[in-house]
Amino acid sequence: MIAESEQQRERMKGAIAKEFDGIWEAVVGSKNAEVAEQLVVEWARKIGREVLAAGLQAAIEEIEEEAVRCCGKAMEKHSREPREVLTMLGLVRVRRRYLRCEQCRVHRRPADQWLRWRGGFSFAVEEMVAWECAALPYREALASLRKLAGIELSVDAEEQIAGRWGEAELATNPNGERVEKELVVQIDGTKAHLEDGWREIKVGACFSWDCESPEAKPEAVTYVANWQPAHEFADTLWEEAVCRGAPGARAQAVIGDGAPWIWQMAELLFPRATQILDWYHLTEHLWVAAKVVHGEGKPETTALVEQWKTQVWEGRSEGVEEHLRELVAAGKDDSDNTLRRCADYLRTHQARLRYHLFREAGWPVGSGVVEGACKHVVGLRFKRQSTRWTKAGARAVLHLRLDRLNSRWDARTQHVRQQLPHAA
Repeated sequence: MIAESEQQRERMKGAIAKEFDGIWEAVVGSKNAEVAEQLVVEWARKIGREVLAAGLQAAIEEIEEEAVRCCGKAMEKHSREPREVLTMLGLVRVRRRYLRCEQCRVHRRPADQWLRWRGGFSFAVEEMVAWECAALPYREALASLRKLAGIELSVDAEEQIAGRWGEAELATNPNGERVEKELVVQIDGTKAHLEDGWREIKVGACFSWDCESPEAKPEAVTYVANWQPAHEFADTLWEEAVCRGAPGARAQAVIGDGAPWIWQMAELLFPRATQILDWYHLTEHLWVAAKVVHGEGKPETTALVEQWKTQVWEGRSEGVEEHLRELVAAGKDDSDNTLRRCADYLRTHQARLRYHLFREAGWPVGSGVVEGACKHVVGLRFKRQSTRWTKAGARAVLHLRLDRLNSRWDARTQHVRQQLPHAA
């Protein structure tokens, strides 16, 4: 077999040398560089596919020289079976031995343990498919794969690959990307349509922040997101915060809107953190209240909002609350009790409205990072028109998307490699 393998090697070298002359002439005679490049790419794929198939077959034949024993004796060679797989170079076909033990009826294909192919795709093709599905809707991912890599496959195959690759939620590295300065955690929620209706996806963003720099910007942002209930999402968020170095950070801040579950989680996970109500959400409440007082689109409405915003910005939120309660007492409230509810909102979050102190300490006061995450982590992939996800499919793609955005793709590939099949 070694001699046959060497002969095959020499035949391939001769074939490549012969074809090289033809591609050389074609490139030199091309009408422009674009045509020349495409000719070489197509030639390289064709030759690469032939070399890969021949090399794999030679390796298989060497592997199959070794006897496989079962029940105390060598297994019988029953037949040779073909195996066709889509690789990065195109379809490759090999043949490998099928062995059987006549005594216990166990069967083996020794080459499969070396090939480690799963289904009809090579590992490299599966990885590229999973990578594209993490970023793009399935049909757009297919078009991208076809255009950039010449890979053709069906939507069903694409979904199956993405499902396998993203099935597991990988644990974060407890000694991972620790923040160098202060840690900011932002929490929010958004919705996507699953098979059982609209469900809230809870989203968290962790990033490093330098409170001593007036030009501070979020650094090394990582995200978590899932459909879990709040108490389960808390575990996921805490794992990420530990990975980012929460226990050892110089200081911590949590920023979110007025949702009670966010602040319950903040109290539980980050009891020493500075809690900050997102400035944008606060001003939304002030606008709604001012419209009740003066109406929509009135100059008086704008003036009242600016007055309230200035008071809160300067640390005088109690004055705004008092004004709102005076308006309620004067009969200015509507049937929905908007003014009273806004006053209660300010009282509930009073300690989270000390924006003058937050600015002095160097903290950000907006939750723009996690709101952006709701759009580009979840919205762009899961909230497209007419899309509806199964729970398993959505979970798998979300895992892939987070690994890609968090620059943790290598851990995903390592995990999938460990799940590859052995000899059948």
